[in-house]
Amino acid sequence: MRFCQFIIILFVLLLGTAFTAWAQETAGKLGLIAQTKNFWQLFLINEDGTGLRQITRSPVDKSKVSWSKDQGSLLVNTAQGELFIVDIATGAEKKLDIGIRGMTDAVWSADGKKVLFSLSIANSIDNNDIWLVDIATRKRQKLTWMKHLQHNPVWTPDGKHVVFLSGTGGQSHDIWILDVKSGSTRQITFGQLYNFEPACSVNNEIAFSSNRTGDYEIWKCDLKGTKFKQLTHSPGLDSQPSWSPDGNKIAFVSNREGEMGIWIMDRDGGNLKRLTPPGLVSRAPAWSK
Repeated sequence: MRFCQFIIILFVLLLGTAFTAWAQETAGKLGLIAQTKNFWQLFLINEDGTGLRQITRSPVDKSKVSWSKDQGSLLVNTAQGELFIVDIATGAEKKLDIGIRGMTDAVWSADGKKVLFSLSIANSIDNNDIWLVDIATRKRQKLTWMKHLQHNPVWTPDGKHVVFLSGTGGQSHDIWILDVKSGSTRQITFGQLYNFEPACSVNNEIAFSSNRTGDYEIWKCDLKGTKFKQLTHSPGLDSQPSWSPDGNKIAFVSNREGEMGIWIMDRDGGNLKRLTPPGLVSRAPAWSK
């Protein structure tokens, strides 16, 4: 009896050790796209700047990444409008066939069962809508019915709303929020030139890039479109923000040192530091969940 109890305790301890090692391996990581000799490929890096590792090597440009629910794989959108699920441990790429092509800005739902993306079925880059597809059934749902360009969709923490960009063809590009169940939409920014690449935090804050001051900087606001705050103040391009899981930090892309690289700052803009090493041209950071 004592021997059986010892075996059970040993098994539990080994299981706990394995889980801890797995958690340490995936916690505090960012996926990103970096330029290699021939193609834009998927890389991983720790939030302290260590552990940089190339994951994919296939002959196709990658454009966006999104983490799976268990953090063991990444959804990768290619420049050709195809989707692949990439195993982090092996780098193996498995095509996700949802019955169509041409998807951009694809992101996984929190439960891993659906994919949110932008798509034009009119063969025009200026006539996109936001779509949702069930991975298992391939059932697609068109979420927006607005004119011109709807893209860059992201989930709110509750999974009930989608924040996205809408460009009407004029000198503005604004942020909107969509109620998935009712289909109702509400505009968050209004005519402040170009607003791009929204990202939602667990605290219901939206970080985005905007040139409302004449230069592309990272800003944030709440889901009501109030409490706007400028977070970066540097000449050049600051863009593509991604929130840490606890909502306390933001990773973003900047060319403030002459090349595109990934930087990290606190949610209020403090403690700014470069994440990726000089010489690695990189973009599209995606923080693990």
